Amino acid sequence: MRPVSPQDQVIYENGPINGTTDAWTINFGYVVSDNLTANSTVTSFDFGAWEFPGDVLTSVDWSITSDPNGGTVYGSGTASGNNLTDQFISSSQFGFDIDKISVSGLNVSTGSGTFYLNLQNAVVPTGNPVFWDENSGIGCNSPGCPSQAYESSVGTIPSEAFDVVGGPGPPPPPPCFQADGILQIIHDFTSSDGGPAGVTVDKAGNLYGVSGGGDYGAGMAYRVAPRGGDWLFTPLYSFLGDDSGGGPSPVIVGPDGALYGTATGGLKTCGQNGNSYCGLVFRLRPPPFACAAIFCDWKEDVLYRFTGTTDGSGPGGLSFDSAGNLYGLASGVIVFKLTPSPGGWTEQSLYTFTDWPPNSLVAGNDGNLYGTTYTGGESGYGTIFQLVPSGGGWTRNILYNFQGTQNDGSAPGNLHQDSFGNLHGTSYYYIDCGDGYSMVFQLSPSNGGWLFGAFGLNHYGPNYTWINEFTADAAGNTYFPFSHYHLEQQWGLIYDWSEIGGSGWFTFDWFVPRYGPLAVDSSHLYGTTPDCGKYSRGTLWSVPR
Repeated sequence: MRPVSPQDQVIYENGPINGTTDAWTINFGYVVSDNLTANSTVTSFDFGAWEFPGDVLTSVDWSITSDPNGGTVYGSGTASGNNLTDQFISSSQFGFDIDKISVSGLNVSTGSGTFYLNLQNAVVPTGNPVFWDENSGIGCNSPGCPSQAYESSVGTIPSEAFDVVGGPGPPPPPPCFQADGILQIIHDFTSSDGGPAGVTVDKAGNLYGVSGGGDYGAGMAYRVAPRGGDWLFTPLYSFLGDDSGGGPSPVIVGPDGALYGTATGGLKTCGQNGNSYCGLVFRLRPPPFACAAIFCDWKEDVLYRFTGTTDGSGPGGLSFDSAGNLYGLASGVIVFKLTPSPGGWTEQSLYTFTDWPPNSLVAGNDGNLYGTTYTGGESGYGTIFQLVPSGGGWTRNILYNFQGTQNDGSAPGNLHQDSFGNLHGTSYYYIDCGDGYSMVFQLSPSNGGWLFGAFGLNHYGPNYTWINEFTADAAGNTYFPFSHYHLEQQWGLIYDWSEIGGSGWFTFDWFVPRYGPLAVDSSHLYGTTPDCGKYSRGTLWSVPR
């Protein structure tokens, strides 16, 4: 695993190593702090050191804070081993060795502003003092230099020799989502359309989705179809909001070209007092007769109304298998199957989780079911599971136990399967205090077992970065909007990563992200935003693949 980032570079340079003026002790309880300006993720730093002849630094404690050795701590640690190098440069007239110390392997998000690099507890095998070279800022080249420096027992001192390396930080968020030559808005939602919540695409390239509007305010299904060089938006069905359904989930396209989804409504036998709707599964399809008008409403069929008993309630997470059977989750723990028949659809509860509830489910192309659990497993950080038909029932196999490390993260979800049988999804690596970043993983069948690989997205801090949604096409190419949350603001990027751990890093454009399914066809990726657009009610956007 490695965090993904653009090429690192020197982001603050306080001048060259001097070795002839003075130096300040960074062990025996003394702390030296120098400030720097940054808008980036700090990945390494160098500093000049005075050491007694023959000494080699083996470790040093460092921190990056908002004040001299205090305030907000953005990152801290002990540099040693492979993360610390000591390079001899010359001998001074005072009899000391002048060395360049390099500390690497950092991933500290500072945001934009002035911060302090603090050094202390430097260790050499002889136990001798170690000093940070003073250069008074002569020869510094960065905005804001020379550094303002402090020593823990003295106070203000002249600045020291050091360089800080990192990747570029987040640019300021745009005032609102805008199209450009790459990313295009193909529909601006109005107040009557309601807020969009992702899209799906059929084989003909038509886009379908649901929104919060409609004639009755209970939700609406729509189609956006290519027409020449433009797109035609068509409302298909307005939900009534009663027992026939309302508040629809994002739809999927079935093998018959109809739209399938879940909604509230159905039987009013759930809830504490048995007076709440249990939920239903619906199908939307064109009317069976020729339409005399330009636009004709589609017809809703309720395929199954949940009872809140052994079949559960609150269905979601629908997925078709190759035979046309529909699978999903109810009550967060029950895996159900809907089988089409001439007399309607038959519901069957296949498996009930009694330990860790699943948060995603996929009907695999091998006849098995696959999914993820947000928690649980050997270490409690979540699992990828497989459900296999066995003896009239289903047997669960745990394919991978997440460890919550930088190599895999935790809380997996958004599971997809490509045509090769590889499973793709997302997880999250938590650092501390709400700081962390999302990861993308791939689990591949290999020699009768499964091979796991993942990579992480560098985060800008404080706060965190997050993948709102994720999709993979049949060839295994993966696409995801990447959101950055900082100082109560939110914005993001769209990325295409064509191969796990590969070199397919592409930035399309800044956009305001949105939770909701993405759609991908042979030429474009599609998604929605919650606001902005011509009417400030959201957009449907596309980017070329």
